[in-house]
Amino acid sequence: MTRMILLHTADWHLGARLVERDRLPEHASFLDWLIDVVKSEKVDALLLSGDVFDAANPPQEAVALYYDFIRRVADLKSVRMIITGGNHDSASHLNAPRDLLQRFHVHVFGQAVSPEDASVNLGDVVVGAVPFLRERDLRHAVAGESMGDAQTQVKTAIQRHYSEQLTACQSIANGRPIIAMGHLTVLGSSHSDSERDIHVGNLGAIGAEIFSGFDYTALGHLHRAQKVAGLDAVRYSGSPIPLSFSEAGDEKSVVIIRVAGKRIEEIRTLPIPTSRLLVRPTADRADLEEVLAKVPAGSWAEITVKMELPEAELERQVRTLAADRFEVLKVLAELPASQQPAWQNSGPALNELQPRDVFHEKLKEAGIDQEDAELNTVFQELIALHEALQTA
Repeated sequence: MTRMILLHTADWHLGARLVERDRLPEHASFLDWLIDVVKSEKVDALLLSGDVFDAANPPQEAVALYYDFIRRVADLKSVRMIITGGNHDSASHLNAPRDLLQRFHVHVFGQAVSPEDASVNLGDVVVGAVPFLRERDLRHAVAGESMGDAQTQVKTAIQRHYSEQLTACQSIANGRPIIAMGHLTVLGSSHSDSERDIHVGNLGAIGAEIFSGFDYTALGHLHRAQKVAGLDAVRYSGSPIPLSFSEAGDEKSVVIIRVAGKRIEEIRTLPIPTSRLLVRPTADRADLEEVLAKVPAGSWAEITVKMELPEAELERQVRTLAADRFEVLKVLAELPASQQPAWQNSGPALNELQPRDVFHEKLKEAGIDQEDAELNTVFQELIALHEALQTA
């Protein structure tokens, strides 16, 4: 009986920063570890489900790290790789070297192609390589349509795409396992603060039932490793490093899929070693020094201090107590509502809001109905146009 081992990973976000701190050393450490895992686990194929980079125009150091990893995989001469684009990626940037990379058994799908062209025969399994489906791939906005109409159209189009992908894979699988790749939001999953809405108003959130028929679904977009709807064979691998303080304490992992004959024999996670610890302790003002003394050395910290009155010197005092043992990236004061400044009571900072949140706040400020169909349609068109320009 033949056996094949696949590794599912996603959401590398190469080039990402956290409060202006560079994350490339952490990503380099992860990729070194991943090469070792590919060797030790005798991985035959590596599936990378989107958001390779953090931005459409990533820094050159991030691009160099990406190509160096592909070179190391190619040097093994026994590992194939499938890479799909995510909502953060530029399709043209990923696709530019695809013909060359295919000669090294690296298949790249920066943007949606026909289900037949996206069906990759790896021998013991067939993979349906579906990247992030952008709204322009799924529908055309029409003046006067409601948010409900747009949501129905997007969901229906996503369901249809995966159904057609399954059919295309089945036509060449001859009973072999079929694996889907996807980069989207599935209902019932756990989010973190570092994820961007994948469609305006989260229109593209769908149920896990659309993956029925696939033997495993390798998902990207959400940064917490998790099964979807309790299904062992529908999973987000999660990001390899915590991309926000909301992920502090999350165990990061990759997924190992073992195929035996015509079935999937084993699905298991493999924890990723932590190269940079993120912590977010909360302390009462009186206990601040004691709490900070317990913060692990070398970590990056978001410190929340509960206090009765504002203190102008709080941040300086926290940084002094941290000394050189760990780095303080954020200091937050948790005050009684009566003591919070007016700007703080008004809501989160602008850079913490999604574009749709800003749009709705402006509508509220102007006394305009937030459900106004025509305005929402125009806004969707503008966001879609912006995405097209960013990721072309």
